[in-house]
Amino acid sequence: MKNKITKTAIFGGSFDPPHFGHIDIVKNLEKRFDKVIVVPSFVSPFKTGASDASARLRLCKKVFASDKTEVSRYEVAKKGVSYSVDTAAYYAKKSDDALYWVIGSEELYRLCDWHDIDRLKTLVTFYVVNRPNFAPGDSLLKDLKKRKIKIKFANFDGLDISSARIKIDKAFGMPNAFVPSDVRAFADKNGLFDPYSDYVRGLYSHGLRYDRILHIYRTALRGAYLAKKYGASVDKAVTACILHDIAKSDDDADKYKNVVDLSGFPPPTMHSPIGAYIAKREYGVPDDVAHAIAVHTTACEDMSVLDEVVYLADKTEDGRKYASLELMRYLCDYDKNIAMLAALKEIKKLSASEACAMSDDAIAYYELVCGDAEIPQLPPREQSQPSGKNLPVLGEVKSKSVGLVRQARSKAVAPVAGKDVATVPEKNTDLSVVLRGHCESMFVSSGDAIKDIALAAADALNAHKAHDIKIVGLDGKTIVADYFVIASATSTTAVKALMGYVEDRLKKQFNIDPAKRDVDKEWIALDYGGVIIHIFTDKTREFYNIERLWSDGTNVERFGD
Repeated sequence: MKNKITKTAIFGGSFDPPHFGHIDIVKNLEKRFDKVIVVPSFVSPFKTGASDASARLRLCKKVFASDKTEVSRYEVAKKGVSYSVDTAAYYAKKSDDALYWVIGSEELYRLCDWHDIDRLKTLVTFYVVNRPNFAPGDSLLKDLKKRKIKIKFANFDGLDISSARIKIDKAFGMPNAFVPSDVRAFADKNGLFDPYSDYVRGLYSHGLRYDRILHIYRTALRGAYLAKKYGASVDKAVTACILHDIAKSDDDADKYKNVVDLSGFPPPTMHSPIGAYIAKREYGVPDDVAHAIAVHTTACEDMSVLDEVVYLADKTEDGRKYASLELMRYLCDYDKNIAMLAALKEIKKLSASEACAMSDDAIAYYELVCGDAEIPQLPPREQSQPSGKNLPVLGEVKSKSVGLVRQARSKAVAPVAGKDVATVPEKNTDLSVVLRGHCESMFVSSGDAIKDIALAAADALNAHKAHDIKIVGLDGKTIVADYFVIASATSTTAVKALMGYVEDRLKKQFNIDPAKRDVDKEWIALDYGGVIIHIFTDKTREFYNIERLWSDGTNVERFGD
């Protein structure tokens, strides 16, 4: 009788930091494979600026190690750039196990460019975990099959969490629930996973206003996504996006207009080359990052992929207001060159500024690149919810943040004159407190009105058999909301039903709708600006335990007991 072949899953990556998305993958792998090997890289060939390798290895052992999962120090001990083919060859030599190399679906787009892929494909089968927004097309799969690259798709989906998002949130003082508390505590104590905070402090020191900083935050998130999609450096893209508007204050425009060569840049775009100069002088950014900052308003012919990422991120972050925004975001997923051409033409149409030769040259260039390709129309909206485990977003500053606060607080807000200019935070200031201070400087709000919304939501949940309902007061902890309402449901069907009951109640009582719905079958988040309502299945709530992240022992109120 033949011996059963042992199936081993190798899950490599920077794990910078290890987060709940990684944990979810490992738990699913343990159910499907005989053995799981987690391999933190020393230096990834695809990523720059990773935190200390020994610290990442230590955290991976703490988070992942189990009876079925080994955390390997092979790549960290070997040092140098960590190539998958070397690691696969090492484990192939150690055993006769059938090796499966675990990757996210976003990696399929550049798999053929991996180091020594022709050898690697003989050693492993690629086990692909689908990631939201990165579904491979038929033509890509045919090309991979033609290259005789063996692929098996996982029968579970990955969560919509990224290391870049965690670092961006940290830099802007935005809390999220994507990292285990022990990882967060270790990182805070040792100053890890925080490459961008100095840049954000620089935004304040250059006098940028709160609404401009929110735009920059959203642009950085968008830039991280597009960089991953187009194969650019995520670290460089995020750096350029954070610094792209650093010279937007009037003071910098006056200070540097005689220092920086502004020829060819109309007045509304002069902050771009000035910003590149500041980024280079104050932060020593590489030339390609500085160039992406310099052309983020005008574009130019023959742009690099990094240039395109920053240009499109700035134009398509979800706080933009122009009518064709949804189409532009769709085009970014459809085809990068067509998206560039459409965005350039749209900006030229919308702009009331003087003509810009660089923009005209860029339009001519992309018209040549795109040839006869037509710009497609936005497809009809899907009526059903998308499949997959898209994790509802926590801690995100929404695209219409000021409007959302107004909506949730109804008539209980009034503008405060003379409070619109950001001040410079002192050294080591908690940026979440600084951001909240700027938000509160723009409004006088009634806490009672917001609390009434939270209480009404909790009452609706209690009336329809939700359980373990808690209202978490967030005052002084984050600008994201004043209250979380958290509740559990007995099934995925109940989660969805409770969403409807809450929306109906708040519509009838306050005439408000949620500004955003993040919908997953096991976790739904409804954003009402001052109040965010989280409805979980019992299992999912226990796994993420978000109230633990926000509780200080005095700010959690049980409802319905």
